[in-house]
Amino acid sequence: MVELPSLTRRTALAGLTFSASVLPMNASLAAQTPSGPGRAPAAGQAADFRIATRSPSPVNAIAVNPAGTLFLGLPRLSQDAATPSVVRVEEDGTLAPFPGGAWNAWTPGASGVDAFVMVNALHVFDDGTLWVVDQGTADGREPQAGAQKLIRFDPRTGSLLSVLRFAADILPSGARLGDLRIHDQMLYVTDAGLGAIIVHDLVANRTIRRLSGQGDALVKGARIELSADGLWLYVLAPDGAVRRIATAALANPRFDDARLVSLIEPIASAPGIGGSAMDTQGNLYLCDPQDHGVAVLFADGSRRDLVRDARLSRPAGLFIDGKRRLYSVASPIAPKPSHGEGGDAAKAPCLVLVMDLPEALDGYPLGEAVTGRAPQTGLSNFYGIEHVAMTVPDHDEALRFLTEAFDATLLYTHIKKSDPPATAAQVGHINALKPGTKMLAASQIRFANGPNIEIFELEGYGRREAAGINDMGLVHFSVIVDDIAEAGARFEKAGGMMLGKGAFDLGFNEVGEGNQNWFGQTPWGTWVEFMTFRSPLRYDPGAVAERWFPRRG
Repeated sequence: MVELPSLTRRTALAGLTFSASVLPMNASLAAQTPSGPGRAPAAGQAADFRIATRSPSPVNAIAVNPAGTLFLGLPRLSQDAATPSVVRVEEDGTLAPFPGGAWNAWTPGASGVDAFVMVNALHVFDDGTLWVVDQGTADGREPQAGAQKLIRFDPRTGSLLSVLRFAADILPSGARLGDLRIHDQMLYVTDAGLGAIIVHDLVANRTIRRLSGQGDALVKGARIELSADGLWLYVLAPDGAVRRIATAALANPRFDDARLVSLIEPIASAPGIGGSAMDTQGNLYLCDPQDHGVAVLFADGSRRDLVRDARLSRPAGLFIDGKRRLYSVASPIAPKPSHGEGGDAAKAPCLVLVMDLPEALDGYPLGEAVTGRAPQTGLSNFYGIEHVAMTVPDHDEALRFLTEAFDATLLYTHIKKSDPPATAAQVGHINALKPGTKMLAASQIRFANGPNIEIFELEGYGRREAAGINDMGLVHFSVIVDDIAEAGARFEKAGGMMLGKGAFDLGFNEVGEGNQNWFGQTPWGTWVEFMTFRSPLRYDPGAVAERWFPRRG
């Protein structure tokens, strides 16, 4: 474990109230001059911070969407304090309550179920949507039922996309939702009140509370970061201790908290950390309140100063955006004005600063933002299966069947039966259509949250019988369902045939309570496997990835 130089704890923000008066973005940038408070960086450092925007209220969270729009969290520091809680920085630099309406208008005594009460964190992950963490209360009283929540918005329109709430066994009395990270379908959020890490599978809709009780001293009030590959969760405690634990261990229900504590690895130690971020190279960015700057903790345990700036007396809320820009909140403690002067605090109680990350720092490469999607594999930027295609004897009948059996949605018909057919001379050099064969119809169909399906009706195709498991090549596709019996009944009602009289329990590495499959055959003979999973899978030793499942909703 590496010992870092002494850092002071972040001073709590207090006593500031929200005002609608802010400087436009251009004015903020113009206010920063080369002779400003930023200390000249050493060799290998990036340029100084520049002002991105100013807020008359304290800021505890920053998020930037792929379009470059900046969102700020404005915490409610007391139950009766007025704040919109979340604002979007508009093109002219003004702070607009986001998403607007009742979400930003909570008052004491009102329902906090569908309004922001006390926002602890904002984040934007791979899909570009904005996540908001609301602990549901701004004082020591218990939040109203349903007020603690994770909310996801479309950052462009403000449309509500989803709300995630947890039951009392996951959020017991005293629990407070804190920091949030997501990788693929796995969501991790801290309980900052009692001390725990909540692990939620967005696809399987399963939730487990971890490190509660034995681990509270390790994670209470902690920040978290995820490695770019999603294999490690880093826990940055308020006392400055940096630790990590394998995410596979956290998600394994067979490991109790005592076992999990034994698997936690110490990484570094410092008296206090004001904010954090992580990049795709595995570098941790840490706010350094004592030295008024941001330090980088590299994967080998060494540490370097990235930048220092006198305005960073209480740096917090680090965020790396898609253009490799590092944002930080500066909440300066300005001296009291004298001789009638207003002082800096009258101008800007809170600054949001931004800087461009260099490619490297003292020979160490600096990466990009960790977004929750695994880094490129080297396989030509391979991300996953986009669609599968099948030839059917009757395009319109197959479309009807897929719609009724699976709620499939027609996206478009690119070859219509009313159009001249596509011949091998026209498209054979693209898709290997054989001479003498014609494409009479073709459509792309959306299949819930998995790969799309393309169907073709041909004239002159060779094989008349659909491939089965005894044949070479692709022989079936699988769909994930909640109720396998209901899915099978629906499939048969639409005209399919199910194999056997009911679902079968899975075996081998897939064995587990509630893990089942059931094969069915479409009217034209293609096999479909229905699957449902209620228990974890058993991965081979040394496996570095988990099986992918489509996301719900």
